[in-house]
Amino acid sequence: MELRLPSTVCFRVTRYCNARCGFCLAPPDGAHPPAAVLVQRLDWLAARGVRIIHFCGGEPTIHPALAELLGHVRGQGGSSLMTTNGISLPAPLLAALCASGTQVKVSLHGDRPHHDATVGRAAFDLATGNLLRLLRSGVPTSVQTTLVAGNEWVVDWMADFCLAQRVPRLSFLPFIPRGSGFALRDRFSLEGAQHAQLRERVRRKRRELLGRLYVRWLDFPARPVHVVEADGRIVPEPPSETIGTQLGFNSGGSRRA
Repeated sequence: MELRLPSTVCFRVTRYCNARCGFCLAPPDGAHPPAAVLVQRLDWLAARGVRIIHFCGGEPTIHPALAELLGHVRGQGGSSLMTTNGISLPAPLLAALCASGTQVKVSLHGDRPHHDATVGRAAFDLATGNLLRLLRSGVPTSVQTTLVAGNEWVVDWMADFCLAQRVPRLSFLPFIPRGSGFALRDRFSLEGAQHAQLRERVRRKRRELLGRLYVRWLDFPARPVHVVEADGRIVPEPPSETIGTQLGFNSGGSRRA
């Protein structure tokens, strides 16, 4: 039976990364396909009605073919999104993001000490600098912040930061116990009352800043997201660390990619 896909899928171009986030949903596993394989996968998806490609990883910006892939999606009449840690933004990639009309989400998790501790390296200055480059270049850019236990102050700090830098949208994502975070769930998880309190705090911030900054709470959707893994598997990504059901294997892929 033909696999039915939604109009939007997450497309992992690599499972390599230049950071070491403790709650990474897709930690490095060695998969880093060449450009030709990724182009074949994009063609395969387009032929099955997928029109919006959400480029992710790993860290998508470290794949040398990303600019080419953005142009390929645009040439097919599709649209693209990208989530990045903001550490790397080569000039050719910035130009490709502008030309393709890609919407970009930069992950930023708090002030310099907190952010750097979260991502496992000195990254705050790189991420914020590249965030400003994206905004100045006219790339539709927002910020996404992962909330973990014991860091309620991050909500107010991130809102103030986005207002000061004229970031139009700020999304808060509560910790998800998947990937690297599964082993650290006792440390990071927002349990019961804390989850509810943080959600209400974000809702109040949304009302307070209405018309100045769009603030939203991103609970992981009840329906799993379709993900094309870097090794070509198509899987539904569940909201917790479970054994996912493989939906299919992209015909442009190779298990040794």
